[in-house]
Amino acid sequence: MPHADLPATATGPEPRGGRRRDPAADLAILDSTLGLLGEGCSFGDLSMDLVAQRAGVARATIYRRWRNKEELVLAALGSLDLPVPPLDGLGLRDRLVALVDQLRHRGQDTNLHRLIGSLLGEAVRRPQLVERFEATVVAARHEALLRVLRDGVDSGELRADLHLDDAIEMLTGPMAARLILRQRPVESVAFAERIVDTFLNGTRTARTGTGPGTTPEHRHPAEEPLP
Repeated sequence: MPHADLPATATGPEPRGGRRRDPAADLAILDSTLGLLGEGCSFGDLSMDLVAQRAGVARATIYRRWRNKEELVLAALGSLDLPVPPLDGLGLRDRLVALVDQLRHRGQDTNLHRLIGSLLGEAVRRPQLVERFEATVVAARHEALLRVLRDGVDSGELRADLHLDDAIEMLTGPMAARLILRQRPVESVAFAERIVDTFLNGTRTARTGTGPGTTPEHRHPAEEPLP
């Protein structure tokens, strides 16, 4: 299973006393955590002892890396994420499509779907876990979307009264609903393009020529309607 570089906030503190971390142990611990959760072990039933036994390490080895189960689970989920795609030289629409479609690429991992679904199931009992998931695992993509939307407002392409956080939910919600809640695959970039075009059709300024009620320039067959 490939592992991307993890953000410092998701990996936990560096080991105390100057001891160097063993990358092989890190990988074994994260893989074991993902394996247990993917096999149906709930967050509540997951324990450091179970992870240590499966990874073949001492429990203290885990605690030297992550202070508690919450940090460990967030780091494991973060290890499945993909880096933000390059956006240099792209226009507003193409930048938004690239970021929304990145959710599709990440979302093709059905194991990740189940894990995030399990995490969402803990939202009522542990709202702070979901808040930390947003602040660590998905923070880079959220910030990238925020920058693109701010650029669009500053350039006059998007309405000045656009609520940016709500806009991000409008852009990411349909893809998340399709992949995580409905467990349906998304076969191509066309779905991301339709999400972005629908969004832009209601948020562009009138002078762009694609304000509310107009038809986007890029149209695709409706084989994948918005959920």
